[in-house]
Amino acid sequence: MTPSDVVLELRQAPLSQALYGASLVVAVVVAVVVLTGDFPAHFTILFIAFMVGITGYNTATALSRARAHADGSLEVRNRLTTRRLRRSDIDRVMLGRQGGPGSLRRLELLLRDGTTLHLVATEVPPLPGLKRRLEEQAAELRAWRDGAT
Repeated sequence: MTPSDVVLELRQAPLSQALYGASLVVAVVVAVVVLTGDFPAHFTILFIAFMVGITGYNTATALSRARAHADGSLEVRNRLTTRRLRRSDIDRVMLGRQGGPGSLRRLELLLRDGTTLHLVATEVPPLPGLKRRLEEQAAELRAWRDGAT
């Protein structure tokens, strides 16, 4: 697949990308402080391992995306997996939440086999402007699923 056959691409919201960039800066600063500070070796090792884990998780989230192709396939890259679907595999496009009230919102695909596939690339904090963006993305994805794009 070439990038020219991509008709719709869903990525992280600019606010989420900015927060990811800020988290990288904070991680580097804190790592330098811990490595140059007078902390016990076991604390330093555990802390750095923890920081690497969190930074890896955040990086995998930032690299997540969903690409709809002109040939009717949808490539969903979530944190650790990539999955390719056909239009016919998708029953519904829904707005969902990661948890309860006040948690991240995202798009979810209800597949014909009864499973739900979360689109990590669409996760946003529960802010009004971002919810509107998510609704627009849902409409675009529904239009693609229905063959309108």
